[in-house]
Amino acid sequence: MSDDPLLGRTLAGRYRLIARLGTGGMSSVYLARHVLIERLSAIKVLDESLLDEEVPPSGTETRESPYREHFLREARAVNRINHANIVEISDYGEATVTLEGGARRQVVYLVMEYVPGESLQKLMARGPIPAARLLPIASQVTAALARAHQTGVIHRDIKPENILLVARKGGGDLVKLTDFGVAKVTQLGKGGGVDQVLGTPGYIAPEYLVGETSIDGRADLYSLGVVLYEAITGALPFGGRDEAELLTRPLVEDPLPISQVVRGVPPAVEELIMRCLRRRPDERPHDAFLLLDELERVAAALGVSMGATPRRETTSGMHAAADVETIDDEPPPSRFLPSIVPPPRLGTITPASLAQAWRAHWDALGLRARRKGQLPFEVEDAIQRAAILVQSLVRAATIVGATQRALDQLEAEARGFRATLGNAIDVLAHDLSKAHQRVIDLTSLRARLYLERRHLTEPALIEAKLWEVAAADDELRNARAIREDLGHQIGALQDSLFQRNNAHEAEVQRTIAALEGESAAIATLHRELELGSAQVGRAIGASADEAAGKVS
Repeated sequence: MSDDPLLGRTLAGRYRLIARLGTGGMSSVYLARHVLIERLSAIKVLDESLLDEEVPPSGTETRESPYREHFLREARAVNRINHANIVEISDYGEATVTLEGGARRQVVYLVMEYVPGESLQKLMARGPIPAARLLPIASQVTAALARAHQTGVIHRDIKPENILLVARKGGGDLVKLTDFGVAKVTQLGKGGGVDQVLGTPGYIAPEYLVGETSIDGRADLYSLGVVLYEAITGALPFGGRDEAELLTRPLVEDPLPISQVVRGVPPAVEELIMRCLRRRPDERPHDAFLLLDELERVAAALGVSMGATPRRETTSGMHAAADVETIDDEPPPSRFLPSIVPPPRLGTITPASLAQAWRAHWDALGLRARRKGQLPFEVEDAIQRAAILVQSLVRAATIVGATQRALDQLEAEARGFRATLGNAIDVLAHDLSKAHQRVIDLTSLRARLYLERRHLTEPALIEAKLWEVAAADDELRNARAIREDLGHQIGALQDSLFQRNNAHEAEVQRTIAALEGESAAIATLHRELELGSAQVGRAIGASADEAAGKVS
């Protein structure tokens, strides 16, 4: 028997936890089977110790755990991103679970797509990764970050363990960025909850460590730079004997150039990675879209194929070489009629299969009972009542199936409009990134021209330089206007996406409420059928003993 009290339990009437995949500092991840549609998912459960209410120093009031609030808020934000290179979060919430012995536990969870494959960390453990393989991986991570940042989400924990690799059928790696558990939402206003230094020592951007308050997506680009440096050299840019050194060295030292650590890395690759590792955010690429352009430029110059733009792919199957703790979903042998199929277990099969199993069980049970001859009234009554309960179970299972299909359709529609609007926003945001870089370049050009003019003495040269300044001013005004217009277009699309997300989530909540109501009815019917089965089983057993002369 497992020592994990959650294994074998069903969350929200839908997700049966069948294996524990891993445990971290704030949460555990389980493999779960959706009992209504037989689909595997990965479910992250917030550690129980983080659900405790906070008691303010005054002791006059309590408030909910900030970790719980943070966990659910980020789950909702990431749920809205929908990108082919980000592990999809399809559901999240809270549920009360009854444990062995009757104890009840509150569980805060999020449901993710189940990704087969291995982490970048495992690939790196086999040795440095050549640029030809690393560049497409970096490009996909950057594309995921570009979408997340544009949606207002900063990951804050980019590291090799959180970059999953799935082998593509045609060759190459499909990247899935996961674990936004410490993500920061930049567009949700007040109520930020837990906002201390979060992340992994060795990968944390310097601005987090000096108390900067206006941290943006460039912090993620720094962490990605650390990952790429480590992947291509086999070592962190800033080693350390302990956690303190890993945190402090990036504040006072520059990383050793890649060419001084390993040989054979193309200079353009080294230059781009080292730019991401600049201590000052304004010396790094100004956003993920610019880094994406730079990665594609470097790859093209080196003749590296970046592969086709990934589509949202459904991933299912088992994690490679997962060290998991599992449960047995097979029902125990019947204690009273070995030749009759035992009663089914609730939460281990779909409602439709549950109804079929109960019908088969009671058909066999009734046939066996009637072979005993005249039955006591209470046994006959229990058999007739079971027939009615099974019919009710069939009807409830039909409703649950239809409601689950409606929920699946809602999820498909959401993936569709999020992908469509998200891709449109990506295109405009990419243009905005270029426009912003154009403004930066023209501002620098204008400053240089003014400086050059100050050193001129001949009127003709001064006049010519003034014409250059005027032309640069015109271009700068146009570039700023283009940047502003793109910002307005993106804002309009984001507003549309926000409204559609709100309407969708309200409809999903209504559908889930109906689903949970029918699931509760199924659980009640199941319990009544179990009680009836036990009653008839005991009666049949007593009749058999009497017939054998074993009871005086």
